[in-house]
Amino acid sequence: MPKLILKGGRVIDPSNELDKIADVVIDGGHILQISDCAETAEGDNVISAVGCVVTPGLVDHHAHLYPLAGIGIPAEGVCFSSGVTAAVDAGSTGCATYRQYRPFLEQTRLTIRPYLHVSPLGLSTLPGALEDVNPAVFDEGALRELFSEYGGELAGLKLRTSAPIVKELGYEPLRKTVRMAERLGVSVMVHCTDPPGPMDELLDILRPGDVLTHMYMNIGSTILDSRGRVSVSAKAARERGVLFEAADARAHFGFSTAEAAISEGFWPDFIGTDLTILSMHLRPTSFNLAMQISRYVYLGIPLYEVIRRCTVNPARQLGLGGGAGTLSVGADADCAVFRPADGPVTFGDRPYGNPAQQLRTGSTVYDPVLTVKGGLMVYRSVTF
Repeated sequence: MPKLILKGGRVIDPSNELDKIADVVIDGGHILQISDCAETAEGDNVISAVGCVVTPGLVDHHAHLYPLAGIGIPAEGVCFSSGVTAAVDAGSTGCATYRQYRPFLEQTRLTIRPYLHVSPLGLSTLPGALEDVNPAVFDEGALRELFSEYGGELAGLKLRTSAPIVKELGYEPLRKTVRMAERLGVSVMVHCTDPPGPMDELLDILRPGDVLTHMYMNIGSTILDSRGRVSVSAKAARERGVLFEAADARAHFGFSTAEAAISEGFWPDFIGTDLTILSMHLRPTSFNLAMQISRYVYLGIPLYEVIRRCTVNPARQLGLGGGAGTLSVGADADCAVFRPADGPVTFGDRPYGNPAQQLRTGSTVYDPVLTVKGGLMVYRSVTF
């Protein structure tokens, strides 16, 4: 395999505190060199990245992938075409379904880390029916067996604690999930949109290392207090080690929450999409992770810090091997190239036709033009 050299791009690699114009040299599936002026030889595959941004391969910290979920996205097609080389499946499967779909993880080049849903059937009943989160159906023994056998590939436990799902059970499913996770020695990701009680109470249940997803949602109780500022409980949760994730789908984000929180410097630890077939490539909402990067830059988080939340932060939290989330010399050559495209771009927090929709107009979108996985070009735009 010839060397692949990405020349002259803006290389952003927060894992190495790197943000400069440089050449990225890939050889034998690994990062060989980051150079101010790399030497080239006949036979090398040299691609000009001038005017583009070169990053480690992105990690989508929240997605639903087919066949793990019937409503899941075609994983490689959607992820590779948006610069994503690793993804979290956020609870599509449960203890009764994981073994059935696990062979898929071994058949794809995409790196995948699944959360197990505490509902044994996971999200297999969607979109027809909501999952059963009555603690009476939780099977801690089966979960323990799976974590014992496949712990290195599983991210933790997942629960959706929206009021329409938990109904009169309130926060008891979450409390039971956290108690199980404590005994299993794993973390919890909790979906918080439209919670069944105060957000303060939800946050108090979570432990260091647990993940609150949809942090910027604006339905029901939120991370903002009655004055529209980030609540004392949200700040205290972060201080004690609770992690916060921004992920959209079609309705798990609101400009009213995001703009207030970001203005106070309350930024995500991770950024995901929560993509399903209902939201992939859907304008003006989640679309893909490249669009999320574009929107958070518009909202005032510097590009360098947005990339941190899509690369090294999730890679370290998930314990991804092979040097994922970094362009360190010797690491697996997972990287992505984005071309900034100037011009009006519409960002929205609900699909068109939703009366609660709010829109914003940005001026730049980061268009994915090349994705490299293990040294192979797994996606390349015809314009690049």
